[in-house]
Amino acid sequence: MTKHLVILGGGTAAVSAATDMVSRGGSATIIHEGLPLGGCCLHVGCVPSKYLIRAAEQVHLTQHSPFPGLKPKGADIDQSLLFSDLRAKVKELRERNYEKPLPQVEGITLIRGWGKIVSSNAVEVNGQRIEGDAILVATGSRTHLAEAEDLPGSLVLSNENFFDQNQLPESVLVLGGGYIAVELSQMMNRLGVKVTTLQRSGHILSSQPAYLGEGLGEVMRSEGVDLVCNVDFQSFETGGEGVIAHAKVNGKEKTFTAQKVLMSRGRLANTDAIGLESIGVETRPNGSLDVNDRMQTSCPTVYAAGDVLGGHMLVYTASAEAERAVADLFGEAPSPWQPESIPWVVFSDPQIAGVGLSAEEARAQGYDVEEAELPVNRWPRFSTANREFGFLKMFRHPQTDTLIGARALCPEAGDLMSELSLIMKHEIPLKEIAGALVPYLTLTEGIQRCAAKFYS
Repeated sequence: MTKHLVILGGGTAAVSAATDMVSRGGSATIIHEGLPLGGCCLHVGCVPSKYLIRAAEQVHLTQHSPFPGLKPKGADIDQSLLFSDLRAKVKELRERNYEKPLPQVEGITLIRGWGKIVSSNAVEVNGQRIEGDAILVATGSRTHLAEAEDLPGSLVLSNENFFDQNQLPESVLVLGGGYIAVELSQMMNRLGVKVTTLQRSGHILSSQPAYLGEGLGEVMRSEGVDLVCNVDFQSFETGGEGVIAHAKVNGKEKTFTAQKVLMSRGRLANTDAIGLESIGVETRPNGSLDVNDRMQTSCPTVYAAGDVLGGHMLVYTASAEAERAVADLFGEAPSPWQPESIPWVVFSDPQIAGVGLSAEEARAQGYDVEEAELPVNRWPRFSTANREFGFLKMFRHPQTDTLIGARALCPEAGDLMSELSLIMKHEIPLKEIAGALVPYLTLTEGIQRCAAKFYS
């Protein structure tokens, strides 16, 4: 009998699950509302943010050069044209990858509407009951806006409305210090916005070791971002330039003003009002869901994948989680799941990236840890380009000579992590990496040179 999956959501996890169902001889119904097909990553996340980050990088390069013989003369910025081209790019990708091909796939049904779970295998949408062998909740997440709820909506930015603008404000308060806040703060500053970033803890990217956040914070401040840490936010009000934020910084009361505020202090899973309570599936305080290694919720026929789980909130993990749920629906035993080998990257400049455990995390879990560090100024690819700031750190388990994890703050750091992830996953002895022949002046030469430091 053909398997049928009812999917709530229209982003990466939803589409990955539907196409995987069809490839296995099954069928799927995608029920989605809110963002168009393609979801958060395409419309309000990865794609538009990286477009503007790359544009801002080009502006930065027209103003600063590490080479003494080059005298940059700046750039004329047409923000309206920039945002218009951004939206055209998103539309092109949506039509090419989702809206045109998906309706042509036999076995996939698309329904636009708000779906509500009414039983362990059925969803109601637009007055119609859709039944399947299972349900996949892949409804994504949204910015937590409670602290700005008393401000007029026109003064509040989040990743959900940021890319609808035609012109950036002259000044912005950024509340938060996670990867979204960091990426957008640096990008806006490079495009000429006066940016004040307010971070609760002692450094940005507080879930990572201090040397990463403090190092990037130094760069951001040198470029003109007013980065303020140890902030105990109190309240907002309108006035002054537009928004006034009241806070305590290291215990002292301070006020900050800007035309608008960008909220980036956490995410809420989009699980409210979809009927989970009717089948006894509970959510965490932020709306996210607990699942087992088969991606099942407490109701075995209801799976979940993507941002609704909290955790990684990465487009590539969302796809892998969805495919894992489909595999379980078809009776496959779960393959080994290694979340610790999932690489990640913050698209700042320089980038911050990592895989596996940090040295601090590894020691807290009882590992013996050896550390090796390669500074950027000892890395031929970058030293010849007069780049001096940053590093790659690798963490080794001395008894097994295997990689426990790595962290990098350097140009192109994200491109290092796939190789390091494979080294971890396949437990390749680091002595082999240290002795490998690699092309001179390449990015991954840094991995070989850093590994060699364990044996020098």
